[in-house]
Amino acid sequence: MRIGIDARPLRQQRTGIGNYVHDLVELLPQLAPEHEYLLYSHKEICGALPETTFRKRVESKFGWCPGTLWLLSRGGRFARRDKLDVFWSTAAVLPPWIPENVLKVVTVYDLVWRRFPETMGVYSLWVHRMLAEKAIRNCDRIIAISKSTGDDLAEFLGVAPDRIKLVYPGIFEEYRIQDQRGAAEEISLRYGVEPRYMAAVGTVEPRKNLSLLVRVLQLLKRNGRLDCPLLIAGTNGWKNSRLFEEVRESGLTEQEIRFLGYMPSEDLPRFYAGAQVFLFPSLYEGFGIPPLEAMACGTPVIASNARPMREVLGDAAILEPPWSVERFAEAISRVLADEAVRCRMRTRGINRVRAFRREASVRQLLGALS
Repeated sequence: MRIGIDARPLRQQRTGIGNYVHDLVELLPQLAPEHEYLLYSHKEICGALPETTFRKRVESKFGWCPGTLWLLSRGGRFARRDKLDVFWSTAAVLPPWIPENVLKVVTVYDLVWRRFPETMGVYSLWVHRMLAEKAIRNCDRIIAISKSTGDDLAEFLGVAPDRIKLVYPGIFEEYRIQDQRGAAEEISLRYGVEPRYMAAVGTVEPRKNLSLLVRVLQLLKRNGRLDCPLLIAGTNGWKNSRLFEEVRESGLTEQEIRFLGYMPSEDLPRFYAGAQVFLFPSLYEGFGIPPLEAMACGTPVIASNARPMREVLGDAAILEPPWSVERFAEAISRVLADEAVRCRMRTRGINRVRAFRREASVRQLLGALS
C-alpha cells in the first residue's frame, strides 16, 4: 500500500500528540516494510525518519500558513498526485477532494470540545466543532487512543462502534528505571533547581487543572508540610493568565513552585526519574501519557480520577477527584513520608507500563490502516 500521513505534528518541540505520532511512524517500516510511507507537512519534519525509508513532501514555502488551512487546501492534491491507497489524518482534519477509492483514516485524541469547551481557545474550539466533527463524519475509520475516547465518540457524535479502532500509545524505551538521586542532581544542575522536587508535565492550559496544585501547595505550606518544590514542565497554552495570577496571589515563591517551560524530550526521562512524586490533576484526557512515562521511570504517581485515568493507570497510581485540594494534599504527604508506599507504587507502576508497548501500538495502527 501507499500510505500518506499528515506529518504536521512531527515538528520541533513536539508535545503529546507529536510524540504519539512520531513513536508510531518511526516503527512502521520496521514492522511493515512492504508498504510505502509518504509524509506531508508545510514545515520541517523532525526526528529519526530518514529519507531512505520515508518519502517526505514538505512545502516549506507555505511555512507561514496555518497548518490546518494548508492541509485543507493541499492535502487532496497530494493524495491524487501520489495515488495513495490510504490517507491517515493524525490531527482530525480531513482534506477535501481525496479520491473515493482512498481509505480515509482519522485519529481522535479526545472530545474536549464537547466535554470541556470552556477550557479551549476560540479558534481551537471552532476548528474542532467545525472541522474535526466533519472529518469524523466523512472518514472511513476512526482511531481512538483509549476506550474512553471511543465511548465519547459514540455518546456525543453517534459514531458506530465498528468504525472505531483502538490504538493505545506505547511508551518509549528511553523511559526506564534510573538512579533517582543521580537523575535529580542532573536536573538540578541543568535547570538550577533543588535536587528534591515534585514534578508535573503538560501544556499550561485550563484542562490540565494546575490551579488545583497551586491551592494544594498553599495548604501544604500552611500546615508546614511543603518540604520540596513543585516543578512544572510544559509549553504555555491558552487561557493561562488566570493561573499565573493565582500563583502571584498565593504567596508561593519560585523556590516552592516553578514553571520550567518546554522541556526537550531527552531531558524528560531524568526529570521523571528524579522526582519524589509525579502529579497529574487533569480535568480530562484522551489518554494521559505523562503518568505512564513517570511510572516507567519508577516514580510514584498521584493523578485525578478523571476520564480515562482508571483505564490507563489502573491501581498503580493514587487517583483523587480533580477538585479535592484536601485529598490531593493528603495523598502527597502520605507518599512523601512513607518509603513503603513509594516502593509499592513503584513496583505497581513498572508492571502497569508493560501493557503499553510501542510494537503493540504499531500493530494496532497497521490493522486500522489496512
